[in-house]
Amino acid sequence: MPRLTLLATALALAGCAPDHAVLGRAYEVRLPKGFDGSTPLPLVIMVHGYGATGQLQDQFFPVSGQLAARPFLYALPNGTPDAYGKRFWNATEACCDFGRVDVDDVAFFRALVDDIAARYPVRAGHVFLVGHSNGAFMSLRLACEAGDVFSGVVAVAGSTFQDPTRCQPGQPVPILLAHGDQDSSVPIEGRPDRFPGARETGARFARRNGCTGGWVDGERLDLLGGADAETQGAVVEGCPPKGSVELWTHENVGHLPLYDARWTARIIDWLEARAR
Repeated sequence: MPRLTLLATALALAGCAPDHAVLGRAYEVRLPKGFDGSTPLPLVIMVHGYGATGQLQDQFFPVSGQLAARPFLYALPNGTPDAYGKRFWNATEACCDFGRVDVDDVAFFRALVDDIAARYPVRAGHVFLVGHSNGAFMSLRLACEAGDVFSGVVAVAGSTFQDPTRCQPGQPVPILLAHGDQDSSVPIEGRPDRFPGARETGARFARRNGCTGGWVDGERLDLLGGADAETQGAVVEGCPPKGSVELWTHENVGHLPLYDARWTARIIDWLEARAR
């Protein structure tokens, strides 16, 4: 689908009425076809970027397209509107509570999972986050502060706290970072005094997860179309089975990779393979 058509469709869907609410914020849950209402399923939560919505983010990262092949519960919450009307998550000092509203989004996500689990059977140890940009910052904060709730994180074009002491030791959380090497909004090498680069971010979570080795190159992947494999994988060695840390670097790609079913299928499989 051409990008302009995709955007128009996304903006139209962004106005769809979510079906539930928690702490005053509406959210949507999408169910796999034929769901019987009683079989516990994994829960995947899409954490949108700054100014987007859950529905809009799913148009660019079409995780919902995997519901038939890989049955799971799929939640699309929305952040708080700021003074400019743009929805945000209060993740780190760098991103993206620019108006200093100081909303407690860690508490929101804890309440969100509790609310979903009260409505649907959620499989224990299979609660995952997929975030982009501000949503990636937020997902990584949740790995730090709510590792008892979340079993794995995919963070695209994000980072973590500048101060490493803000992410205290806790339960290991598998972390998959994805980043374009031409990202000018959240550079893959980070921004001095604001947030660390992708490799440093991964290294911090690796230490937190109890990994004993350093970065080594992994396989090359074709996740964004074209004739060549544009993504270089890297993994931290010596990680526990449920504490993997990886980085997928998309070469010649900016802040918003246009993923298709190859990427969405692979991340769901990656998360499920490392569930508790």
